[in-house]
Amino acid sequence: MRRGDVMRWRAVWMVAVSLAWVLSGCASAPGVPGSDPMPQGRSYSGLWYSQQFEHMYLEQVGDRVTGVYSYGSGGTIEGELNGNRLLFDWEEPGDRDQARATMRGKGYFLLVDDGQTVRLDGEWGYGEDRRGKGPWTAEYIRELEADDPATVQHIRQVH
Repeated sequence: MRRGDVMRWRAVWMVAVSLAWVLSGCASAPGVPGSDPMPQGRSYSGLWYSQQFEHMYLEQVGDRVTGVYSYGSGGTIEGELNGNRLLFDWEEPGDRDQARATMRGKGYFLLVDDGQTVRLDGEWGYGEDRRGKGPWTAEYIRELEADDPATVQHIRQVH
C-alpha cells in the first residue's frame, strides 16, 4: 500500500470512529445516569404521586411513556424508555385566563423497586436541559383506572 493510500485509510477510519462516538453520545444523555434493567414485573403505567408535581398519570406502551400531571394547571410527559430509564419531554400549556405562558423542558426518571417502595427518581430542566432545575421524584400509588385523567383539559376539570 502506498503512503497516500495509508493516509486516506487512516482519515476514513478516524472519521468513522468520530462519527460513531458522536452518535453514541446522542443516544445517551450527557450528565444523566445510565439505565439498569427494568425491575421484574414493573412498568411506568400507573398513578404516581410527586411532592414536586403532584399526581402523575402515566401509561407505558412498549418503550414509549405518555401521561399528564396535575401540578399548576396541568402538564404532559412524553418519552422513551431504555431499561429502567425514561428520557422525557414535559410541557405545561399556557392558560390565557391565568396569564400563564407555555413552558417546556426535558427530564429523566429511573424506575426503582427497593422491595419497600416503587419510585421514580429523576430531575428536570428547561429547554434542552434534562437536569439542573430540581429533583423530580414520585412514588407509585396504584394502577390506572378508566376514569383517570388522560389530558390536561381533564386534569383541569378534576383538580
